[in-house]
Amino acid sequence: MTATTLSLVGRIAWQARTRPSATALIDDAGSVGFAELWEVAQQVAGALRVAGLRPGDRVALALRPSAGYVALVLGAMAGGQVPVPVNTRLTPPEVAGFLEPLDPALVLADPAHADLAAAPGRPFRILERAEEPGPLAARVEPVRGALHHHPSAGDAPAIAFPTGGTTGLPKGAVYTHERLWLFANSAAAARPAVSAWDPPGTHQELYFSPFFHVSLCTGLLTTLFSGGTVRIMPAFDTGGALAHIAAGATQLMGSPTMFVALRTHPDFTRTDRSGVELVIFGSTHATPEFVDRLREDYPNARLRYGFGATEYGPVAAMTHEDMLAGRLSGVGRAYPDADIRILDPEGRELGVGEVGEITVRCAWHAVAYWGRPEESAATFTPDGVRLGDLGHLDADGWLTMDGRLKEMIISGGENVFPAEVESALDGHPAVAEICVYGAADEYWGERVEAAVVLRPGARLELEELRAHGRNRLASYKLPKALRIVDALPITPNNKPDRRALRAAAQVVA
Repeated sequence: MTATTLSLVGRIAWQARTRPSATALIDDAGSVGFAELWEVAQQVAGALRVAGLRPGDRVALALRPSAGYVALVLGAMAGGQVPVPVNTRLTPPEVAGFLEPLDPALVLADPAHADLAAAPGRPFRILERAEEPGPLAARVEPVRGALHHHPSAGDAPAIAFPTGGTTGLPKGAVYTHERLWLFANSAAAARPAVSAWDPPGTHQELYFSPFFHVSLCTGLLTTLFSGGTVRIMPAFDTGGALAHIAAGATQLMGSPTMFVALRTHPDFTRTDRSGVELVIFGSTHATPEFVDRLREDYPNARLRYGFGATEYGPVAAMTHEDMLAGRLSGVGRAYPDADIRILDPEGRELGVGEVGEITVRCAWHAVAYWGRPEESAATFTPDGVRLGDLGHLDADGWLTMDGRLKEMIISGGENVFPAEVESALDGHPAVAEICVYGAADEYWGERVEAAVVLRPGARLELEELRAHGRNRLASYKLPKALRIVDALPITPNNKPDRRALRAAAQVVA
């Protein structure tokens, strides 16, 4: 099977042929149509060929999100190279460590990230005009040449997304051209349509996630795949996001923390939000109050809660109808073409309600970590993708998360799953956000701690929180310590950073 059959860049080329003047991207520097985007992507491919890069070579990207960045990603894929978005929050030594097994032939960066470009010791180029207003072609200088497109085989590598790196340096999760097409197609099909008759291009996604996150495909590339428009924000900014909503954004995707920040902005009540048709959220579990507020904040929008990972993209969801019916625990049901099973350490499938490792098989999951054969073999197994996430299924196939193998707390010899404790405690009226983690303790081995962000004007003591959870949790699962924080630390994947909280905890004798 060739890339001309199933290729994301081929889909963008098709959009450019059939809807050339339709707007593909809007950023701070201007707007870009599909024809212009595809032409510049081919010019990028031509420049990479002249620079001596061969199909399969990796091209690392360390830039702020922009339309030019998208052209570089598509251009590398059009030339047969493998784009590698770099986590720009990392330090230069961390970037060098991440890129070492990927061995990029070229690193592209904007002036703000020149230090990251130089860190790996590979050839690099700085795009001085990446965010300047003007034609897209000028923004990708000096990576622009004659038009070139190298069709790649469907099983050739297309892109390598960095993992979250919460247990060490990120790894590059590799998707092939065929799997990336299937990824975008599946994500597009799972989006609830406001109307089955909506023509292409009527939807505008407001994209404010990092480009080094797998949501680059779940969100931005999926919207382009569908013929919609993407409004790119270089970084999440509440005031700027509200301005984009007022200007016509119809689809929003982010973590609950981002939606809370939007709601508390002074301009929120003055912003016309009636045009928002779809709100997708994830990263932490849903609560009835949060869902009710979303319905109030975006009254014309359909809601969707998504579950996925860098290694396999979106594979389960809780639909708008599920939420209206009051079913808010867990993360939802598997996509039609995703197989989710719960396995024990020996690979045996567990029954209804039994907690084990969540294992995923789907046609679009990543195939390996580039340059990391041992970790690839441990993760991409014959049983499916195994990431150490714990969960259980009910009789209807509804998936509930129970934490991670590496996050499981062993306190006094008993296993405690943080997600279970959080679910029991986040209904306390003083709690806005909560993250449970294990902290080193000389007596218990590990003690259960909770970090809590309070609601405005609220107060909370440890015993009050413990009392709230006593009817739902065994005593050994209740927190032995409480930390009140202004905000929870967040990982690059927009999830609460238990590792950072655990590192900041004090050892108690």
